Amino acid sequence: MFSRGGADLATAQSQAGRLRSLATIAGSGPYSFPSKAVLDRSGNIYLLDPGLSNIFVVNVAKPGSEPRALCSPRTPSPASDISIDGGGIWILGARGSKVVRLDNRCQVQRSFATQRPGLSLQVNSVGEVILLTGAGTTLFDVYDQNGELLRTFGQRLSYGDPIADAVLSDGRIVSDRMGGFYFSFDYPPLVRHYGRDGKLLAEFRPASDIYIGRPNITSQQEGGRLTVRPNYQVLVLDLTLDERGRLIFLLSGKSRPQAVSEGSQNLLVTNGVGKVLRKVTIEDTFFHRLVAGHGALYLLRNRDGLRLDKYALP
Repeated sequence: MFSRGGADLATAQSQAGRLRSLATIAGSGPYSFPSKAVLDRSGNIYLLDPGLSNIFVVNVAKPGSEPRALCSPRTPSPASDISIDGGGIWILGARGSKVVRLDNRCQVQRSFATQRPGLSLQVNSVGEVILLTGAGTTLFDVYDQNGELLRTFGQRLSYGDPIADAVLSDGRIVSDRMGGFYFSFDYPPLVRHYGRDGKLLAEFRPASDIYIGRPNITSQQEGGRLTVRPNYQVLVLDLTLDERGRLIFLLSGKSRPQAVSEGSQNLLVTNGVGKVLRKVTIEDTFFHRLVAGHGALYLLRNRDGLRLDKYALP
């Protein structure tokens, strides 16, 4: 179900402004639409597949090795996000109200209830659990591994409507090496760098010529159920931090449904305060997610046939 790239790909080199695949690590497979890729210290990539309520593991250090489903038949709690630390696999479950730590056999090591529903999670470099929340005046709750709330911080952007405030608080989190993290809003195209103590260290807009219009968030009660229709453009489809401390963005700029469905071929590489180091176009195909580590960049296509490719870092 997985296939290796041919020998001709193994020696491909990136050219100025363009990036070619070194190898296709994985293809096809028994998947729905994996929503996130994370990399551990041993060279395993974990693909979270909420549609199948499972996590698929690929050992990128052994091209051609068979992928495996971590859980049988599914994760203990339906997961919407995943993060890895040195000793476990963390998932956000129960519609954002529960954080669960799993071992490499999908056995629950610990779990705790969140004080506010979470949109996504990230474990920082010192093992604390960062939870992006969808309600309240602050964006982030930080817990220790036993579920004790340590601190809350991060000013939420206000649009004068609690539903819009929640929808437009979503985004991507990536840890730095000092216990802090970078956060990229889905909207507006804004990146914040926080220290471990919650202090805002930097804030910048990723460089792009794409015009981003105003969002339009509508909601309606239908049969006792609230239906929300978000309409806004997403510039940063995903981001990662490489071993040299550079931020690598996968840029779209399309409406959210298009961005999520179609993916992108455009990479932006910056330093930690947004200074542009390089702009790159990916050859071969469009991708939806990316993760850097072990001297390489891995890109995931999760539509029209799953594909996980390895690239030399730009």
